[in-house]
Amino acid sequence: MKSVSALKAVESTLMTINGRTPAYVELTERFGPVFISSARLRDELVAEGVASLEIDPVRLAAGVPVLVGSDFSQWTDLLSSSVKRLLPELLEVLELEDDACEALRVFFDDSDTLLALVQARTEGDWKHFENTSVQLETVSATTLLYISEIVFSPVLCAIAETLGERLESHSWEHGHCPVCGSSPSISQLSPKEITDLDQLVGGGGKKYLHCSLCGHDWRYKRNACPSCGNDDSESREVFYADDTRFERVEACHKCGTYCLNVDLRECEPLPHLDAIQMGLIHLDIYAQKKKLTPLVSTLWNSLD
Repeated sequence: MKSVSALKAVESTLMTINGRTPAYVELTERFGPVFISSARLRDELVAEGVASLEIDPVRLAAGVPVLVGSDFSQWTDLLSSSVKRLLPELLEVLELEDDACEALRVFFDDSDTLLALVQARTEGDWKHFENTSVQLETVSATTLLYISEIVFSPVLCAIAETLGERLESHSWEHGHCPVCGSSPSISQLSPKEITDLDQLVGGGGKKYLHCSLCGHDWRYKRNACPSCGNDDSESREVFYADDTRFERVEACHKCGTYCLNVDLRECEPLPHLDAIQMGLIHLDIYAQKKKLTPLVSTLWNSLD
């Protein structure tokens, strides 16, 4: 899918959320600057170009994401730079205790630590985050994971951008990301398409899952659950608010999970799929009251 400016998308999405739902203004004003800084860095990295990887079709066909098992040392400088840009602002926004902030500054200043964290995150090694949080003493594993995802995301998004077009020629029918292996935090129905025939607008509506870590979007069966693959209409359900039917929850009662979904055919301008989740917390609350679990935990669907 064609790359667009993440910064412009974030800014317009924050404006849309604030204009439509005043109850979310406090949240967007607090966390919006982090999204803006992250998007700005992502755009810079994409414009400058980052080292890419060859796609192994055999591994991919076996369901192994491109970055799993990769040597991240070639991106050490970029990861360190991202930490320096984003960590101070993130620590201020999270309002952590002084001792926790100092421990995290020291911790993230070590390049070996960064490489170990990003390796653990892409391989789903949650035990690494638990063990590390015990060593830090003042930071929970959940907080460490969230901070790691934020500071790594611009670099991983830029790497994913280098793989996007090449991945389109490969078949991938899994519910986890073909780039980094993460679960989707939201899905989309693709926007309307302009044809060359008298500039007619139509079509769209293809389903794509959106990676919660590297931001890659990949095609997926429209009527299937990303978690368990269930496509039985009797055990799948869609929830939405009457005034915003294009934003909804897709629930699977077979495995008890849900995923947010936005129909981009009804959106102008197109939203930033990570930032828009701040404006969909009411859908998360509704789904969780139904005893459903999100495909992946985010700061927004974990708020008390």
